[in-house]
Amino acid sequence: MMAILLFLTLLASLALAGFCAGSETGFLSLNRGRVTHLAREGSKAARILAAALADFPRTVTTLLIGNNLGAVIFSNASAALAARIFHDSPAAQSIWGFCAAMAMLYLGEFMPKLFCAARPLRRMLRLAPAWAVLKAMLGPVSGAMQAVAGIFFKRAVPKEKVTTADLLRILQDRKDGVRLTDFESALISRILVLRKKGRDVTAEEILKALDEE
Repeated sequence: MMAILLFLTLLASLALAGFCAGSETGFLSLNRGRVTHLAREGSKAARILAAALADFPRTVTTLLIGNNLGAVIFSNASAALAARIFHDSPAAQSIWGFCAAMAMLYLGEFMPKLFCAARPLRRMLRLAPAWAVLKAMLGPVSGAMQAVAGIFFKRAVPKEKVTTADLLRILQDRKDGVRLTDFESALISRILVLRKKGRDVTAEEILKALDEE
């Protein structure tokens, strides 16, 4: 019975570490403009992702806590399971430990990161509910850690900036469900024209450019 519990703990901790590793890569690969657009269209999953991106330092802290927690639990459960199965063979325990380390490296790090980096928006939208659960469980811990760190390190608030490449990507790539109205497309096109001409992107300039059309 104990061996079964240890094995289940092994799988659960591996899944936790893999989820956190993949989600970290997924969040880093997301296009904020797409997420914002889908959130405004009413996607609940996109709203979860947008909230996570809005407080990205806390999101990363939560994922790092989950990843390390999963790795530590996996290591301890693996060692305990090996000791029960191969209690009279140190060589077998060493081989088990090596295989467990490779499993964590491949299934808990490499594959999840590759999976989420391939199609970050589509896959992070599916993982958004699981992220919401993890945030609820580890959020207080990450908040406390950030509060302590904030005493010693003052963090500058980054200014968000939508680049021309972001705007072009929204207009051109519709594979992940980005849908624009005619007005939104015209508005983005006018902003691109203003930037190309070196004019200030203000409300007055955008309206003037629309009138010129």
